[in-house]
Amino acid sequence: MKKLLLLIPVLALTACGPKSYTYEAFYDIEGTGKAQLTLTVPGGDSRSETVDLPVKNVGMLANALGKVTLVVKPESGRATCKLRVEKEEEITNSGAEAKCEYDITESTDN
Repeated sequence: MKKLLLLIPVLALTACGPKSYTYEAFYDIEGTGKAQLTLTVPGGDSRSETVDLPVKNVGMLANALGKVTLVVKPESGRATCKLRVEKEEEITNSGAEAKCEYDITESTDN
């Protein structure tokens, strides 16, 4: 019984702690050939590089509120980007320049 009584204050303090602003995000890119990828993540990874398509299940961390932006420009043809942030609905876009964005806000579930 003593262990249970000690555990209750710890759980109460944990539940009242500040919200975490660290979010996991993942992306996929469908297509063939090479593409220029530009990625911007709030408080985290931002880069621009040429990649071979397709790209599957690449993860990153966002450490702040703001927009996660993925822009894909294939050398020829079209590409499809898919962006997932935590438990939110997947964002998908296709085109000669595919752009997927998600705005991380206070209400984003992590």
